[in-house]
Amino acid sequence: MKRILILLLLSTKLFAQEEANDVIYRGFYNISFLVQSPVGQFKEAISSVFAKPNSTGLSFSYLTNPRKKAGELSTLLLGGEVGFVGARQNNFFQPATSGDFYMNHRQAWANLRFRYLPNLVIKKVIPYIDGGIGPRLYYSKMMENLGNEEIYKIYGFNATTLNYNLETGASYKISGQKRPFSYLEVGFGYLQSNSVKVLDRNRVGFESNFDVIDTKKSVRPSNIYFKVGITSYL
Repeated sequence: MKRILILLLLSTKLFAQEEANDVIYRGFYNISFLVQSPVGQFKEAISSVFAKPNSTGLSFSYLTNPRKKAGELSTLLLGGEVGFVGARQNNFFQPATSGDFYMNHRQAWANLRFRYLPNLVIKKVIPYIDGGIGPRLYYSKMMENLGNEEIYKIYGFNATTLNYNLETGASYKISGQKRPFSYLEVGFGYLQSNSVKVLDRNRVGFESNFDVIDTKKSVRPSNIYFKVGITSYL
């Protein structure tokens, strides 16, 4: 019995030392810059001579070890991510006869997220696989620039649907001899959303009385994206 207790104490001590110095055991937080590009039928649906199909934005995520309270390591980290991307449209199918107008096409999301780490040991390069699911908001706003930094919203449309994504990439250590360990992270992913109505960028414009033409179309969004950011492993 004494031998078993001694072995348990030694194991706990060794794990605590490894936990403090050599492994990812709490989780991580990340901030990333994204470039998102439509693909397939979705690209055909939103392609327009009046607006660029690509969009850019930011994401913020925090994931934690679900077995941390038990004092155990886990290669699967769980948490959440919020983010947004957007593109600006300056030209329209039927422009206004006067005034300075532009339209923002944006997406925002709040996902439940997981990360699989095949190796929890702190190394120069840490590969990963990510995935997520949650609601995504698609919205467009027509803005009028009145000058003197005065901007007025004259029209808005939004719709929400479910989205899911899968991503792979790697984190490259840039600093840190103790927690948190800072990594430059590069990832590439694919995301798919359920069918949703969006504004038709090829048809949007103005009536003679400055009412916005809001022709909509039903699409099933699919995108690929590239991201680069900073991750702090805890």
